Amino acid sequence: NSKGEKSAAATKRIYELCDVGHKQNRVPMVCSGKYDVLTPLAQCLTQESGDGRHLACLALNNLSIPTENKRVMALGPASKEVIGGLCKVIAEDKQESYLCCICLMNLSFLEASITTILQHSPSPEGKELSPLDNPNSLLRVLEKLLTNSPSAPKASSGKSEGVRWACGLIKNLAKSEENAALIGQTEIPKCVVENIRAATAPPSRWTSNSLEDFSLFVILNLAQWPQSREALISAGAVDVIKPIMAEGDLQGLK
Repeated sequence: NSKGEKSAAATKRIYELCDVGHKQNRVPMVCSGKYDVLTPLAQCLTQESGDGRHLACLALNNLSIPTENKRVMALGPASKEVIGGLCKVIAEDKQESYLCCICLMNLSFLEASITTILQHSPSPEGKELSPLDNPNSLLRVLEKLLTNSPSAPKASSGKSEGVRWACGLIKNLAKSEENAALIGQTEIPKCVVENIRAATAPPSRWTSNSLEDFSLFVILNLAQWPQSREALISAGAVDVIKPIMAEGDLQGLK
């Protein structure tokens, strides 16, 4: 339909305005107060057209990189729509799922945003729902992504990329006690312990931003707090971590 095509063309233009060659536009596009590109981009995420959705994901990813933009995107007037749109794409298991995890991970480097992001819990009737009681909350959506992943997804397939970047996002979100307590009440601790257990490469070969590296960081962050520590112990984290400690390298140090 022509409306969908127009919308995809406009989204493409916005993406081009903030691509690698136009990094200088990223902050003014979000922070100048002159434009609201976030609301329409967030709406594109929930549209059916694959092209428009893909371009909106790429644009939001680029816009989420500058520090100044993170606060506006994660905590500003359009934040509910941005986080909600990204969460919905992950929930629907679309091809762009991994891009949405990366975008949320970019935003979650702003420590002030991690509660808002993890506790995103939309309810159709507008009533307050705890993230644990809401299958559509980001917490449950990420849990589902991790628990539904095949035990050995093909490396760099869309599925494995989604799981990898979801673990990167969870690593950042697990930095507060409140968030860690929520994560500890899901299957996520079991999943990250399993990721380490299933690793085929030795720890010294784990690269930065790999599934194993992210999973180890999630364990590291969850281990700081009493409630989530218990969940890790129940998931068998101790047996999985001990052999890594024996390596005596950077991963062992963690």
